[in-house]
Amino acid sequence: MTDNNLDNSKVVDLVSVANKPKSKGNKEKSNQTNKTDSGNGGGILTPSEKFGSYSVINGCFYLNKGRQTPDGYVENQIKLCNFTAKIFEEIEQDTGLENKAVLRIQATRQDGMTLPIVDVASNKFFAKSSVWVHEVYGTKLLIEPGSMMRDHVGQAIQRYSMQNGDIPSSQIFCFTGWKKFSEQWHYLTGSGAINADGLQDSIQTDLGAGHMGRYKLPPPFKGDQLKQSSALALELLNICPAKPFIGAALLATVARAPLGECKEIDFCLFLHGQTGTRKSSITALALAFFGAFNGNTFPGNWSDSDSDLEAKAFQAKDALFIVDDFKPSVNQAEASKLHSKSERFVRNTGNLAGRGRRNTDMTAKAAPYNRSMTIITGEDLPRGQSLLGRLLILELTREDVHLPTLSKLQKAAREGSFSGLMAAYIHYLAPRLDALKTSFPALILQSRDEVLQQGFASSHGRAPEIYANLVAGAECLLNFLTDVGALPMEQNNVLLYNLQDSLKQAFVDQAIYQAEQDECERFMSLLRALFNAGNAHVAGSLKQDPPELRPHSWGWRKAEIRGIDATFDQYSPMGDCIGWYCAKDREIWLDPEATFSKIQTLARNQGEAFLISAQTLWNRLGERGMIIKSEPTASGKRHYKVYRNLLGGRRRVVVLSADVIEGIE
Repeated sequence: MTDNNLDNSKVVDLVSVANKPKSKGNKEKSNQTNKTDSGNGGGILTPSEKFGSYSVINGCFYLNKGRQTPDGYVENQIKLCNFTAKIFEEIEQDTGLENKAVLRIQATRQDGMTLPIVDVASNKFFAKSSVWVHEVYGTKLLIEPGSMMRDHVGQAIQRYSMQNGDIPSSQIFCFTGWKKFSEQWHYLTGSGAINADGLQDSIQTDLGAGHMGRYKLPPPFKGDQLKQSSALALELLNICPAKPFIGAALLATVARAPLGECKEIDFCLFLHGQTGTRKSSITALALAFFGAFNGNTFPGNWSDSDSDLEAKAFQAKDALFIVDDFKPSVNQAEASKLHSKSERFVRNTGNLAGRGRRNTDMTAKAAPYNRSMTIITGEDLPRGQSLLGRLLILELTREDVHLPTLSKLQKAAREGSFSGLMAAYIHYLAPRLDALKTSFPALILQSRDEVLQQGFASSHGRAPEIYANLVAGAECLLNFLTDVGALPMEQNNVLLYNLQDSLKQAFVDQAIYQAEQDECERFMSLLRALFNAGNAHVAGSLKQDPPELRPHSWGWRKAEIRGIDATFDQYSPMGDCIGWYCAKDREIWLDPEATFSKIQTLARNQGEAFLISAQTLWNRLGERGMIIKSEPTASGKRHYKVYRNLLGGRRRVVVLSADVIEGIE
């Protein structure tokens, strides 16, 4: 897949072959149709033998070329190829970034053999000396040799197709989600589009090959069918009885996804657990609200290329998108590549940005970015505190999932109960979307402010807003169920309260993951490990001797020395000296360069490189109060490398508390 091929269809920048159904272009169009115009051409017709400068003779295109002779004007026919071809439809593909024109063509060879219908990008069809015929049909068709023959073949096909009028044209959307036309909001899905009047199958979508084509919603459920499916959907809250926040988060993401048009989604859910915890199975339940999905048909996987992931996440606008199986390889190089891929994807999601690209003339290309509500599953976590701040992490064990509930909900998903409910929810949102574009962000802001006051989601600056997004989405879904008579108001209030309470626990647990990835805490942990393992040491600042208190904690090891008359203990330094111990003030003066080099080496040996620069590390340690001495700079900032008298001279060091390093404070 190329970087700018966003539709994942069989139509690529060159040409692609696919058996296609005949166009609906000649049907009478309703108000909801997305056909642009229709002529009388493009159908099967019996053409005249001659059209313009071209003719069809014995099933082949010929060029009519005349010349004046002494006997008068003489016209010769020059054979161009061994076939005829007709453009049945001109299709405008809306990828969400750009509109691409595609020509739907069928060719017939001179021996009567009808070849498959193909889609050809119009820029390739009209290119000078285009080779699309051979790229599509290979050796089945022939074009006569000559510098202009290919151009004449293209011109002959176009004129042949327009004998009875303009070629029919239509528009195809290559993404899901909300799109406004004819002054109405429509939610695009593989089966058409849902608006305030229901499912409109006259609107065409093409999400491409593979599992992306499974994004298809049925007509909206009504009446008893809607009530039954609502009751089943709420059972998702009970999928993990011991961890109710997992079911609450899954239901909230389902509710939040179609509201992406009202406020873009800049975070992901991460379902984390070892193999056998059924994380893929319960994630598939959430995805089944948007189409015929199961645990084996996720639209995204971490084995996909970067461009493919970006393109599909861009396509799945206002829908749930799953990237399955984050599982770094035992090979260190491959594991690093996977972590780099996850960092790009999650960070770009948080920044609502794609990777910038340039055309050959250096003009900017529109970049795809994640427009979905994404759930990631995996056995490991991405690296970096900042990256985890863009995720809500839910951890599963093998005992968490309630199997009878899982089986019941899987049956409902197979029968289409969840997708029918989602269609009804979208049908409910369609006439309210303009109002929601104002009220929904305000609801998120109000919820976020309440979280900040309560202080339970303090693991990262983004955590309060993630919580507010999920709660606001869930509230919209519950209000829908109440308005359609599927959920009494009293039960609505109880469910919303319980859901909020469950999500609070998820965000309390989030602080644990953040602490594990905190660069400052990790530095202190690695520093202690250097001393404890004997890979480095600090010496006394005056005599370069072992520290008086607990020298073992500072990289020294005791050995029993046997003399002639007695035995005595002697401490020996281990590894390189990376700092000095000041007994008077209980301070550790670290050599910045030697310390950072040792920390980096140990981190790489553990398989997780230290991802920030030395200067950034010292600044963060200083901001956290872990560096206890600093000097002001001319600009008013603090400089955390200070001078100390050492080894007969003055050296810049980083000063930390010995008690903090030992864990006493």
